[in-house]
Amino acid sequence: MRKPSGNLIIAGQTFKTDAPIINFREPPFWDATREVCQPTMTDPAPACKPGGVPYGNLPKPYTKRYALRPALRRYGMNPPLDAVKAVIKQFVVHHDGCSSADMCFSVLQNERGLSCHFLIDNDGTIYQTIDLSLMAYHAAEWNIASIGVEFCNRGDAKKEPNYYSSGRAGPKRDIKPCKINGHTLLAFDFTPAQYDAFNKLGRALLRLLPNLPAEFPQSSAGVASWDTMPTSASFGFSGYIGHYHLTNQKWDPGPFDFKEFCRKLRGSLCFPVFPKGDPTPEKPLPSIPDKPDELKDSVAELYKANEQRADGGFFPVGPWGDARLWHGGVHIAGKKDAPVFAPFPGRLVAARMGPSSPIGSTNFVLLRHDMTLASSRVQFFSLYMHVADETKAATPAEWLGKSEAWKKSRPGEVVLLDEPIEAGAQIAHVSTVGPAEYNKAQLHVEFFSTSELFHDVPGSPWTAIDGTAGGRFCDVTQINDVIDTDKDGTFSRQELQSFFAGPGAASFRYTVTLHVSEWTFEPSWADSLRVPKDFKKMKPADIDALVAEQITPGLWWDARVATHCRLPVDGVVYHYNPVSFLGWFNQQLLDAAASAGPATIDVNDAQEVPKGITDDLGDVDGSSMRSSADVSEDPCNQKLTLSDMVMGFDAPECGP
Repeated sequence: MRKPSGNLIIAGQTFKTDAPIINFREPPFWDATREVCQPTMTDPAPACKPGGVPYGNLPKPYTKRYALRPALRRYGMNPPLDAVKAVIKQFVVHHDGCSSADMCFSVLQNERGLSCHFLIDNDGTIYQTIDLSLMAYHAAEWNIASIGVEFCNRGDAKKEPNYYSSGRAGPKRDIKPCKINGHTLLAFDFTPAQYDAFNKLGRALLRLLPNLPAEFPQSSAGVASWDTMPTSASFGFSGYIGHYHLTNQKWDPGPFDFKEFCRKLRGSLCFPVFPKGDPTPEKPLPSIPDKPDELKDSVAELYKANEQRADGGFFPVGPWGDARLWHGGVHIAGKKDAPVFAPFPGRLVAARMGPSSPIGSTNFVLLRHDMTLASSRVQFFSLYMHVADETKAATPAEWLGKSEAWKKSRPGEVVLLDEPIEAGAQIAHVSTVGPAEYNKAQLHVEFFSTSELFHDVPGSPWTAIDGTAGGRFCDVTQINDVIDTDKDGTFSRQELQSFFAGPGAASFRYTVTLHVSEWTFEPSWADSLRVPKDFKKMKPADIDALVAEQITPGLWWDARVATHCRLPVDGVVYHYNPVSFLGWFNQQLLDAAASAGPATIDVNDAQEVPKGITDDLGDVDGSSMRSSADVSEDPCNQKLTLSDMVMGFDAPECGP
């Protein structure tokens, strides 16, 4: 048997992966773009109709088993890689009902005129049958933005419990109950080799397809859904999804555990630093506790590290410990060179590493996170500022050695990146920052989003405040009045420290502030500081010197960075207290898991697969895999530019 090359083809380009892939350019040359019947071991002489028309029950005669994606059709068979990356956002998982990948390809290509990007055989070999840039016929209306995989699996273990007993149809498999759309069914599990192969493929795609996150459909926060989703929700979903999530007429991929699969790709949710203590061999990560009381205690320690031990760096005001300047994050006091971890899975989109400025480190790491909380799609950013120069670390973060863009960069340059990051991955180390008299080891952590999050979550504690009118300064009465105790219209260091060290600190922990980021070059910092009374005592020349020495070295948010990272050029975003965000988000997951209870299914409740529900082998006419639009003329708007697609725009005519 041929050894898999691991070569994955996207937009005509070949990418080396760890997954056991045999692509369509390699023997046995299973190529779904060929408009002919192709002999297989299962069917050496397929009885196709004249002209290569499949011999099955087609809605009308045709020979193309694929189509061009509507958003890419202007490029023909050779769309640019960036455009392909922009389009693909779903991975639909199926099981084929067949005894082998050879049989599956024969059924798709020769009998039914269908296709699927990947077929995974019993032994874990992955056959790529078509370039990911092309639209395979596997999930009907969802084909336009998805790729698909067919797991080799007979499926119905109640109907054929002894199917794998002899070993002739593949290795013996466990039988597992699953409850899909309220029906308890008995299904054959997938083989360990299949699971391992798909995990490797998923890891490769995290790196190569930035709009395909390791997310799964959820019935409540963090709880996997085993039911068909509302149509609008399934079309809007990004991540890994089953055929039964798209239509209640299918039950494939049966027992496949989407949550567990994504967990392995996503890593371990954690805090960015240890709330208390240091890493140990037994506890190398500051993992999120699985008990609510322990989670609450850890969050309380992080609040203390900011509100009681840091000099300034409060939320939502007081970056330096005085003045009414907005502050989008918090400073967490820590130990120099302590590791910094990614709290959620995401993509590292920008970073800077270089020498220190007069006020300490200006290095940073910026992550973008695309996650799902129950039925809500959540995109937010996390920033880790004032970190050590990772290029000089004794054990540098792994991303540093993987990025080709980074290898070409210069010290102190803001580098635009697109590297997948697992939750729990080390991303940086703590450094020192602050004017001489206040310089200490601390980390600036900031969470922000381009749109308001969680407003649709029942019982959400978050309250948004529009602070854009004051520019870089907070002029919000409900914030200023409780901090400015002497009512002079400014904040002193004493006022800020007294407020945040006392009970008043809790009053703004769930406040969401909309204002311009402190990391933008515009509006001009020098001009901004000249207007309010906070800096009236300073001469213009002194303000210019302050900006040049303490502010400008840390700035990084310009049009180039914003466009790449999917941020607004004007820098106006929603800011969240990152400690509160971490605590609340993870508490939602714990609460949902507790209310859902243990996922136990009684095997004795298993029933026959109901009439009208099938897996892919039973879908004889391909109605759940190919839509009428797949074989009709394309009405898609031809005027979208590549940059439009990269930013995620779709023409209305391209929708399902």
